[in-house]
Amino acid sequence: MKKFRLFKVTTICIVSALLFSCASTPKTSDSETVNDEDLTVSESSSTGKVIREPKPISVQNTSNQLEKNFKTVLQNIELKVTSKPKTTSVGKAFNTSYVVNVTDANGPLSGFDLTVNWPVGKSNGTITYSSAQLKTDANGNATFTPAAPKFAVKDQVTFYPTPVSSSPNVVQAAYERSVTAPYAVKSSYIAYPGGVLFTYDFNESGWPTTNNFTLLQTLRNSGINVGNSPVSDPAYFDKPVSELYKATYDITGAAYKFMVVGTFKYAEPASENENGVSVTLTADLTCVDMKNGNVLYKTIFSETTTDKTKWNAEQKCRKALAEKAADEIIYGM
Repeated sequence: MKKFRLFKVTTICIVSALLFSCASTPKTSDSETVNDEDLTVSESSSTGKVIREPKPISVQNTSNQLEKNFKTVLQNIELKVTSKPKTTSVGKAFNTSYVVNVTDANGPLSGFDLTVNWPVGKSNGTITYSSAQLKTDANGNATFTPAAPKFAVKDQVTFYPTPVSSSPNVVQAAYERSVTAPYAVKSSYIAYPGGVLFTYDFNESGWPTTNNFTLLQTLRNSGINVGNSPVSDPAYFDKPVSELYKATYDITGAAYKFMVVGTFKYAEPASENENGVSVTLTADLTCVDMKNGNVLYKTIFSETTTDKTKWNAEQKCRKALAEKAADEIIYGM
């Protein structure tokens, strides 16, 4: 071992002496160890001796340079969703895959890294997402097939170039090149035999008037079998939902899958402005499992509509609110 180290040190000294006339070299202290993998091996043409000397140091791109290169690439690419599946139902796989195509000025980009985000869970109205890494094929296409969904939701799938670092401005630049496609999953509760509605319109004075026919018709137009609850006493709005469920179940039993308890009320008095009269209504909905009375879904939202007359504004607002309510029931329950 001592002979080998002496030979190595001697050889390095010889090489240093030969190069001294051309350039100065940094000194290496005796305490530093040079590993074999850090050396190049060659044979001297004059002496025939084996020379072992340090390999040239290779300088790699810094993260800043990688980020600059990445941003340059982003400026010249285009992402486009070329295929997307139709709406499905809970527990049923999507009929086709999502396909996104990536191109630049020269055509399709193969081997390009993409990230996809999609909904995977929902708790208390908050959606959680998962992500996966994709790579484009020779035609610049990346394919994504999510697993059969386990919950109802109306959201989207997002595709974007995979950032080369976690730097906020790099991630933001990648997101700015993103493309999206619908991710729509209908509730399994809307399947036959459907449900019953205990939903009422309220006037501006805060009194219940009639069953909400607009919501009833909107759900029917969406292919859902619904009818008004056989219980017609609006006094149940002042009681726990469990009491309304029991009264309804005593009449219908488990003939239906769900019940919607809801109100369409004025959020504030109608107001006049330079464009006419504005009406703001709020929908308060609770969806109940008719098998056991469990609350499946709750939501509150508002709509504002302006028209020349109060009556026109109110009717348009109730229609818009009913359409949104139907969506909430179909994709939220």
